[in-house]
Amino acid sequence: MRRIIVPLIVVALLAVGVTGLRLMRGGGTTFSALFDSTVGLYRGSDVEILGVPVGTVTAVEPTGDKVRVTMRLDRGQKVAADTAAVIIAPTLVSDRYVQLTTPYTSGKRLASGATITRTAVPVEVDKLYQSLDSIAKDLGPDGANKNGALSRLLQVAAANLQGNGKDINTMIGEFGKATGTLADSGDDLFATIGNLESINKVLAQHDTSVAGINRQFAAVTDELAGDRDDMAAAVANLGDAMADLDGFIKDNRDQLKASVQKLVGPTQVLVNQKKSLREAVKLIPLALQDFLQAYDVTSNTIEGRADLNELSLWAKDGLSGRTSANAPPTLIPGLGDDR
Repeated sequence: MRRIIVPLIVVALLAVGVTGLRLMRGGGTTFSALFDSTVGLYRGSDVEILGVPVGTVTAVEPTGDKVRVTMRLDRGQKVAADTAAVIIAPTLVSDRYVQLTTPYTSGKRLASGATITRTAVPVEVDKLYQSLDSIAKDLGPDGANKNGALSRLLQVAAANLQGNGKDINTMIGEFGKATGTLADSGDDLFATIGNLESINKVLAQHDTSVAGINRQFAAVTDELAGDRDDMAAAVANLGDAMADLDGFIKDNRDQLKASVQKLVGPTQVLVNQKKSLREAVKLIPLALQDFLQAYDVTSNTIEGRADLNELSLWAKDGLSGRTSANAPPTLIPGLGDDR
């Protein structure tokens, strides 16, 4: 009797364990994904995130030119809403499983009934062999090497590369460093590309103007090319002149310094009389025009009228000799009362 009871208890415990496991695995998020093919994937295959099983495949059904794979996550498991699904083939002959690419950390999570459209499947061995066979035929005696062109290419490449292994290795290493630098500056690189795209759009919008500028630039280039000898002679003469000027400055450094210092005084006077000079530049052309109009060609005389009451050249205050407030002040203001 005891021999019968013990096996029954074991069977009952196993049944309870399996039922509990099913209850634990059931009730989770159920969703589906559309794949191009599902070779080696079956109902009951694992669903993993970062290599950890988190659910199972519950159904594999063809839908048009796609295959819908329905999956269920274990109770308490979550996955990000923007995840993708990839079928993984660990080896050539083992069963495959579905890998979810984005684990849940925060934000939106994948809801029950959702369909994942971003999927990928592994390349089948048969297709890989077919591709290799096609490449071999294209490069074989019936393809690119029909006249021995590929063989000659390989021979020339071998001759050119012989003895340059160290340099090629260095080049590859430097290229790797450059690639790393570009990777660290990815944002700046893409920003530069975006700016270049904007410039290209502007140039495309002004294509006619750009073409005209190119034609004008070509004409200028042709003109300069025709005067190449004259320009070369001018540049040579300019070089000789600069050499002479350099020698002159070195030989007369002290005299030039003294001359510059002596120019400070007259220059300051001109600066002080800036307003008067500006006024003179405006009035001198008008005065010359009036002079020409006052000249009588027939009598060879100059006609004019003088108003002595308007003169204030020698007046100290500039007002005593004037009949009105609109009369001009002293001739050159700022020179002092004694001039």
